[in-house]
Amino acid sequence: MRLPVAAALLSLVACSEATEGPTPKLEGLINPLERLVTPARVCNAGGGERGWRLELLGTGFNPLPRDALTDTPAVELPLVTLSGPSDYTLPADHLFFARAELLRMDLPTRDSAPSSQFVPGAYTVAVTNPLGGTSELEDGLRVVPPPTLTNITPPLGFFYGAGSPLIIEGSGFRADALPLITLRREGEEDRPLFTLVVVSDTRIETEVPPATPEGTYDVVITNPEGCSTTRSQALTVTYPKLGQLTLSPRSGPASGDTAITLINAPSGNERPFSPGIQDVYLVAPVKADPSQRVNIPLRDVTYVSGSQLTATVPTCAGFEPPPVTDPQCPNGIVPGGPYALIVADPSGALGQVPGSAGFTVSAPLLNDAPTP
Repeated sequence: MRLPVAAALLSLVACSEATEGPTPKLEGLINPLERLVTPARVCNAGGGERGWRLELLGTGFNPLPRDALTDTPAVELPLVTLSGPSDYTLPADHLFFARAELLRMDLPTRDSAPSSQFVPGAYTVAVTNPLGGTSELEDGLRVVPPPTLTNITPPLGFFYGAGSPLIIEGSGFRADALPLITLRREGEEDRPLFTLVVVSDTRIETEVPPATPEGTYDVVITNPEGCSTTRSQALTVTYPKLGQLTLSPRSGPASGDTAITLINAPSGNERPFSPGIQDVYLVAPVKADPSQRVNIPLRDVTYVSGSQLTATVPTCAGFEPPPVTDPQCPNGIVPGGPYALIVADPSGALGQVPGSAGFTVSAPLLNDAPTP
């Protein structure tokens, strides 16, 4: 087995030297998480057990076989060094030869093993072949610190029916590379914050999306080069409340849409209905997907007073626009219930009719006909 291994190693080096020569040419360094960013950025924290995987691009990267005629043949890889705010030589077991044009390396961080917390700043990267010849890439790598979170403030409180402004303060934010910010709560999917502006490296302005469920969330910020930080139990979402809501009638046939009246009886800090456009939803399944309850918007919602709204439950129509001509109401609400209702007031207040006091859809009778 020794001769084939030795022959392969010798052939690799001989071929590489014949086509490229022993002097390497380093042309670029890439963080795979941000392939289009030059110079490459890497965080001095995180990265897992071995650090961050980076790619060195160029020509003439030439490994050198060692002990090829022994029982333990080996390959000596090029030497990779960094110089800048601090100097560093990459351990041999953190460098991987792919081909004469590509080397991969795992750059240690404060959290890896071995650990090395690079001082933030610009670094020159150099590659030296075992047989001699060095190529340098000045300012080839920018080391950045991880972001931090110090304060998270909803200056106007929370609004169920609209985005709620949120101010995030900390450090390590960059306007040229928008971070990913998510709300996280155990047992639920992460909720990303889509609208954000990096005002400075210490301040971000964003929004909590409408209809985010009430509760306490961890806030996680992840910069594009990979580093993230979490502030646990940092944000409690709660909405002002409407009063006790009741409706009449509390049922309607599946074969026709039903007009209802919602009554609001506030007390204490609870709010009456506000003039303007109210969003009212019935939480129920539709026949197109009977296994899942969804928020079905009520139609013709009309503000009457602080204590009264009128609306139409689209029992037969579901999400289909009127008029409904099929008497079977194929897109209507699944008969059953009672189903809960949600009211999003223009003031940002939230009101609910619980399922126990909600709206029931009765099975259609033969002589029922759809309401246009």
